[in-house]
Amino acid sequence: MPKVIAFTANLLAETTYDFSSWSVGKTMRATGESFQVGGKGINVSKMLNKLGAENVSLCFPGGEFGPMCEAWLEDAGIELLAFHGGCVTRSGSIIRAEGKEETTFLGLDSVVSEEAIQEAVAELKAIEEPFLFAVCGSVQGWEDARWNVLRDWIQNRGENVSLVIDNYGASLPWFADQHPDLVKFNRDELELLFGEKERAEPTPVLLKKALERYVCNRWVVTNGAEEIWVLDGEGEPQRFEPPKVECVSPTGCGDIVFATVIDCLYNKDGYGLLEAAKLAADYASRSAAMPGIAEFEL
Repeated sequence: MPKVIAFTANLLAETTYDFSSWSVGKTMRATGESFQVGGKGINVSKMLNKLGAENVSLCFPGGEFGPMCEAWLEDAGIELLAFHGGCVTRSGSIIRAEGKEETTFLGLDSVVSEEAIQEAVAELKAIEEPFLFAVCGSVQGWEDARWNVLRDWIQNRGENVSLVIDNYGASLPWFADQHPDLVKFNRDELELLFGEKERAEPTPVLLKKALERYVCNRWVVTNGAEEIWVLDGEGEPQRFEPPKVECVSPTGCGDIVFATVIDCLYNKDGYGLLEAAKLAADYASRSAAMPGIAEFEL
């Protein structure tokens, strides 16, 4: 059972406000509020903890919200590799009201310093193999030279370090080109691997092309509450529908899928990619029917 290092570059200090109703342009008073720490890697660690999988969350808490985030994560039982120097954590708000879709407001991206990145890579080099390095979410400012030390480590990682990615944005094509063991993303992110003329092609066609262009045999493509596609090796892409539920909060559902697929493939016996994705979709649907992330009973 290899340890999973869940990497989050863009940590989020997040406050949820509950309203009976709300309208634009008016002063609204909340009926309740709660603080939590967001970021895709944090959600992945939370789900891996529920599944009993060994993991640690690598992140960069800093600035005014940094201590609040670390205290919350410690209380939540999430093991941390935290690097602080020169970092600033972004803030965000979730607005919930009866009869309205949940709305999220995000602040400016987190600041991650070169000093903190170098310290993080030094720690990665010291971790005993084998382990999985799970890239969770976007990496802001990926084109900046401060990330060179991480790029170099990934390109020259030990042969017993497995790369699994749920990435998006400008960094996605680069990560997909690093021989990952698994790529999971949504339909919009799949399109980022192709030119404008190809993007409108059906999902199974794009998956087959991705298999030809990148050295990765396992792909999972989600589409919100709609169909999920998987491609495992040289076979044909396979499609299934996730369970339908009355959605309360979709936040973190993709991260639950990613964590569950990782756990099934690396920690459990008897799971192929399709079976792992079906279980992951069931868990994600159950989480979507509740306000929190991964707070359902297994």
